[in-house]
Amino acid sequence: MTEEFQRDRTFAASLDDPLSVYHPANREPVRLIVVSSRQGVTSMIHTLHLRGVATADEWSPLQPEPMTGKWMSVVTKYVGL
Repeated sequence: MTEEFQRDRTFAASLDDPLSVYHPANREPVRLIVVSSRQGVTSMIHTLHLRGVATADEWSPLQPEPMTGKWMSVVTKYVGL
């Protein structure tokens, strides 16, 4: 499954941009959001890094999640269709 992920910073959307900003015919953006305590988010980012899903430096900086006040980080990956 992880081989479907394609790391390409050229097409990474910022957190303020809708996912539809760049949508090539053969790739679809998928946004991964982790919400937990600071330690929980950091731990999950490291786990996903070790599993080859997203490198630690691809994730957004930790920020408060607006609804719960917990911490969150976001990454956008692209999957082939």
